Amino acid sequence: MSVRRLRSFRVLLVLLVFANTSRALVDEVLDVLKLGKEVGEEVLNSWDVFGKPFNATGGVDLPVVRRREREILARLAVVSRSIEKLEISVQKVGDVALFLAKKGNKPTRLELRLHEMSDLLNRVAWSNRQMREYVGQQENLEQSTLQDFAEWCVSHDPGALPGLLERVHALVVPPHKNLLGRGLLQLIMDDLKEEDSDVCDLQMSPHQLIYDMYNTIALTEIKGYAMMQFSWMLLRIYGRGNFTQEASLTRQRYSERTGQTATAARAALAMSKRDLYRCDPPVHTSATYAEVTRLLQGYVENEVDMNSDGTCKENCAFYTLTENHGCYKEQFCDKQDKCRGRIIDCQYLDSDMWVCPASRHSQRRYEWIEYENGRTLGRVGSCKLGITKVDSWWRWTLTHCSYCLCLCEDEASVAERFFSLREVMADINENKVVTGMRLVKLGKVFHIQIYQGKLVERGFVESSEEVLAQAFDPEQAGVLEGVDYHTLTYERRAIDLDELDSPSGHVLTGARFRMIGAHLHFEIRATPFNYTTGKLHPEKSQWISNDNTEGSHTPRTRLELYKPDLPTRSHTALRIDSQHDQYIEFTHSDFDADAAQSTVPFIDVQPVVPSKALNTKGATLLSGAGLYHRGARGSGGFIGVKVITYDYSKHVKAEPPPSEFVDESETTEFVPIVN
Repeated sequence: MSVRRLRSFRVLLVLLVFANTSRALVDEVLDVLKLGKEVGEEVLNSWDVFGKPFNATGGVDLPVVRRREREILARLAVVSRSIEKLEISVQKVGDVALFLAKKGNKPTRLELRLHEMSDLLNRVAWSNRQMREYVGQQENLEQSTLQDFAEWCVSHDPGALPGLLERVHALVVPPHKNLLGRGLLQLIMDDLKEEDSDVCDLQMSPHQLIYDMYNTIALTEIKGYAMMQFSWMLLRIYGRGNFTQEASLTRQRYSERTGQTATAARAALAMSKRDLYRCDPPVHTSATYAEVTRLLQGYVENEVDMNSDGTCKENCAFYTLTENHGCYKEQFCDKQDKCRGRIIDCQYLDSDMWVCPASRHSQRRYEWIEYENGRTLGRVGSCKLGITKVDSWWRWTLTHCSYCLCLCEDEASVAERFFSLREVMADINENKVVTGMRLVKLGKVFHIQIYQGKLVERGFVESSEEVLAQAFDPEQAGVLEGVDYHTLTYERRAIDLDELDSPSGHVLTGARFRMIGAHLHFEIRATPFNYTTGKLHPEKSQWISNDNTEGSHTPRTRLELYKPDLPTRSHTALRIDSQHDQYIEFTHSDFDADAAQSTVPFIDVQPVVPSKALNTKGATLLSGAGLYHRGARGSGGFIGVKVITYDYSKHVKAEPPPSEFVDESETTEFVPIVN
């Protein structure tokens, strides 16, 4: 991610953090919508109450005003508590402070608008906190204090609350698009569309990020609307005027703003990507990747040991598929771990060489090889175990017994190239759904491992928990190849790369590998649910896959690796270079770069869990998942898992608050004298 875009995302993160956003992404916008309706109804009910006559025939005593004041503030307290339930204290304050401390060069338009939006939302949040303090200390406050605050909440001054809300709205829906350009949500979406603008650092999909932004703005609008409406009520009982029409205009403008913001959000969400994956970590470790081993590995063998007759009458290229038949006179063959499986695709490079053997605890056979003609395989350097000189020889029959460079597909017992075919499911009987996913290596077997959380009403998912994969040994009794696991071989080493999403109205509840021909194939489990109640319908679950093959009318395309070195050696960030409906084959690393000692691609084992799903206050709803390849020319790259966040665009709407205020001109209510 470029410095400019990273600065913009840091500002956006700061904005979301310090704007009193709601407790979790899934919960935010849905509860905000529900809260907006409830606040509108509470405002209407309050106007109904305070629109009734005082039943007084003369001046209004101060106790009557104070009683009405307490009633208004009590209702405001109810609304305030409802809003407060959606707000959280942010845990990543230290990270945000670090982001703020890192300054870039010339600010971009997006960054400037994010800074402005952050400032405006913080001002509204401050006034909302001030209001809560006044509600909690109403018995000790002077009437003038509440009156001054209420007047500020409805003032025409550009720096007052109505002006702040209008400025927030103008950033999202510019009043003059030709002059001011695109709105903030569109700018964010455009920036995220750029090829190198992923959100790995935030671990939020672009869809999530825009959605969270919308939720923050929607909650701010509700805060402002509640403060303004109750301010009109307070000013009324203080004898400052009737304010029925003003309250109606406030409701009307609030309805216009929220409707336009929802339209802008739907447009941005419909165009934004929902996939989420992991990028390269700062340092590659055993906690971030794992390797398939001994599938196809560079192997030095003399032709005399690759035939049952012990002859040297052929050449290296003759041995396209063979095996080890012995160790002639205990030469170099006696100093290395022999190939216990198949020997494949031999070639002749030179007669004599120097070999640096790898440690006995390594899955490698050699660290490097240097031929007498000057060609080197791997990174030639020091050799901890000492260099071994390997020379071909002539027989008395004038036949040359050459050392060949081959590929060894070792026997399964010494290899780590198994993939579990067992289904991995969330506990759908307990109404739980998948909230994250990763690939893990347990023993010699690679597994899909999931995270799960309980789905409740209106799309909210309770805290996420890791569901540990069940380890097994392929060699144990009762474990069957083709049923429980798949073994990668020279002929069956392809893995399909797909991005799978559930049908509308479904959520992600499971995943598995299965075999289609010679390809290891990824599938997801989709389960329909009731969005309002959150109830899953397990009996209607279905497996989703892309069963396309190389023999189909529109066959899968192969992702080719060019001279693949170890991906951990890459000096630049590796980015996704695969597409849906492709496949890739596990193969050996490049001969020149690594002496073909490793199997590539490596497997990315970093957990892919949307950031909110790691928060105990809530998880993110997912609808799909897939496999991808992250790499570059000259790199073996990584195979990783991605998840697809649920599409909330169809649930983004803004219902106008109730509008049937009491018509004061047709009542006999006594209105206190306006001072």
